[in-house]
Amino acid sequence: MRSFLGCSNLSVRFYHRPETVLDRVSLSIGQGEKVLILGPSGSGKSTLLSVLSGIIPEHVEAEVSGEVNRRKSAGVMFQDPDSQFCMLHVDEEIAFSLENRSVSPKDMDGIISELMEQVGLKIDKKTPIETLSGGMKQRLALACLLALEPEVLFFDEPTAQLDPASRKDIFALLRNVSRKSGQTMVFVEHVLDGCIEWMDRVILFNGKGQIIADGKPEEIVKHFQPEMKAAGIWQPKLYPAVWEDVITQDDHPLAVKLSSTLKMKEEEAKNRPTADRDILIRADDAAIGYRKKIVADGITLEIPRGEWISVIGENGSGKSTFLKSLIRLEAVKKGRLYLEDRELKKWSDRTLYEKAGFVFQNPELQFIRDTVFDEIAFGARQRGWPEDRVEKKTAELLREFGLDAHQKAHPFTLSLGQKRRLSVATMLLFDQDLLLLDEPTFGQDERTAQELIKRLKERQERGTTIVMVTHDMDIVDEHSGRVIVFHQGKAAFQGTPYRLFSDQGLVRRFSLIPPLHYRFMHERKERVPV
Repeated sequence: MRSFLGCSNLSVRFYHRPETVLDRVSLSIGQGEKVLILGPSGSGKSTLLSVLSGIIPEHVEAEVSGEVNRRKSAGVMFQDPDSQFCMLHVDEEIAFSLENRSVSPKDMDGIISELMEQVGLKIDKKTPIETLSGGMKQRLALACLLALEPEVLFFDEPTAQLDPASRKDIFALLRNVSRKSGQTMVFVEHVLDGCIEWMDRVILFNGKGQIIADGKPEEIVKHFQPEMKAAGIWQPKLYPAVWEDVITQDDHPLAVKLSSTLKMKEEEAKNRPTADRDILIRADDAAIGYRKKIVADGITLEIPRGEWISVIGENGSGKSTFLKSLIRLEAVKKGRLYLEDRELKKWSDRTLYEKAGFVFQNPELQFIRDTVFDEIAFGARQRGWPEDRVEKKTAELLREFGLDAHQKAHPFTLSLGQKRRLSVATMLLFDQDLLLLDEPTFGQDERTAQELIKRLKERQERGTTIVMVTHDMDIVDEHSGRVIVFHQGKAAFQGTPYRLFSDQGLVRRFSLIPPLHYRFMHERKERVPV
């Protein structure tokens, strides 16, 4: 095999699984190519990256057959940048990579400055890494990879943990790096917007770890729509259309579609019921934070019973801290929080947790049992349910969330998406009045994310109040009755999604990337006829 990078008849099986993850995969990647790998969860995409980068078998054991052509030097960026860092400060982390290249200490300072400038890391070199936002951490991770001067860069969903604005910035940065260096890049992604537009090739896997399509991006999007939908891939909202054509041509198919959506949203806003509802949660001049740090204060708001509330804002704005404060995982720094007109601190732990369920951003934080089945069943057994009732309810949730085939597996062995579904399932064992969810669709493909949203919607229709932190503006627009925006230490906006997204001043103030139909509205209004 003479390709720059690739494999021939590659099959991979992990020792704890009877079936192969990759099945006789052959591909060749040319020097300088930008390749996007798509497929359903569990199709072997990340495994392929691990083989081509050398992580398998160097660091992860697996049964591998076939021929593999690797490069001598490769860099890998993962979903979670924290997993890649081993130092405390920004310059130390980059220096660590330079040391691996035996760069002289006297030359390091200048190289570190150049790399930080290259990735747009405009901060002090001595900044503690733990204080960086998710987007800044990914910029640092990229700087560390570039410091190694790798022949090829692998990206395993590098924007999965980022808000839309940060995701856009990172993809723009990577595109710029690609243009300047001609770097070979291989991506695994679920979300295509911002990425597919500048790929040379798209490779599509099926659920059996086999390649079913390999071609130009526009060809794959055009001819493999059913397969992509079945795989749960988030469809690009614009590609292959050209945005300038959409906003200037009234008869453009996408323009017609967006105009129709806008009219529907306008009608929904006009006809929204205004009847008062019981208030479930109330904040009275509250300040929230963690340890000794206050991240937001002056919070005064009401959350009606049975409502779907989306909590949005930039990374580090206090969204997750707000949710944790509502379940007393973080203490209120000043002011008061009320649940059903009773101050939150006066509720007993047991009664509070019967009223409210909490799903962490990192699902592993809530896993305490050795099997998926026992994880879901734990709460019911703690409350003394009869075992036949426990088993029946647990089996229902396993089927509902597509986890029945994994019921004997340890929760920590699941994929990220499966862990997320499990974390939500454990909180749905009881019919709580309130569900607090921190990025529940994070790491999910489109199909499983939509299924999860459907399950939550069903519970809301039965009276459950949903308070959800999310970066997905389409979910906000489609499902929320109200939105709370955290910005610069305040709960800066409370209102309907339509009121928020249709106001260009608010969109700009909060650095939001609204759903495409609102962007269409704003840019049409601002367009100057020629």
